[in-house]
Amino acid sequence: MIFDRRRYGKDNYVYLLAEGDDAALVDPGDAAVALALAAAHRLRPRFVLHTHGHADHTGGTAEVVRQLGARVLGAGGDAAWYRPDEDVAGAGEIALGALRVGVHDAPGHTPGSVLYAWEGRLLTGDTLFWGGAGNCRHGGDPLRLADTFLTVVARLDGELEVNPGHDYAEANLPFALDLEPGNAEARAQLEAARAARGRREEPAATTLSDERRANPFLRAEVLRPELLCRGQSCRDAREAFVALRALRDRWRG
Repeated sequence: MIFDRRRYGKDNYVYLLAEGDDAALVDPGDAAVALALAAAHRLRPRFVLHTHGHADHTGGTAEVVRQLGARVLGAGGDAAWYRPDEDVAGAGEIALGALRVGVHDAPGHTPGSVLYAWEGRLLTGDTLFWGGAGNCRHGGDPLRLADTFLTVVARLDGELEVNPGHDYAEANLPFALDLEPGNAEARAQLEAARAARGRREEPAATTLSDERRANPFLRAEVLRPELLCRGQSCRDAREAFVALRALRDRWRG
């Protein structure tokens, strides 16, 4: 079994999943980086999985397909950006040779956003980040994203390792600490991310339980009193989530 990731651009990640000779690339936004990742493990992936359709995650797919003949899977709700060979929306689980990958519909950042679960890991694309959540400025809907967090994400096993589509930890966690200055988990995650950058290493993945202690978007109900103090009207966790998303969009640190 192989699980690996590689950074491209400033902060994007492409992921590689493999069981024996059966392999998949997840969000190969940069073809050269994705192909190099596969080559480093002497693999020829037959599958490409997309968490959503934005170009920084799908931009390398055509070249990957040209070179490898890979089959592309993703949710048809993002057909405005790309058309997968197979629509995974509502699938629950997909079989990619020996790979068995769980699929959770997660609309909000885009209409067709999905989460993939494999071997204790959760690949979250731009839905859930270390310390944050996806914005909704490019085809998204904050109310749908709130529902995804409060239903889909809330039901998932806390031991799942969170593997997002971007490394935004150092951008997101100061916002979390602005809301909760005494949040020890958020502070520890921020210090760990900064230390990793200082060593020129990739940050370690968190678990969903870690995120539930640090990530404001998973703490919407807890943060309602703070939001009310800041003049944000929110009668329940859903409205609190939407208020948090609006605050984050305006926040500059």
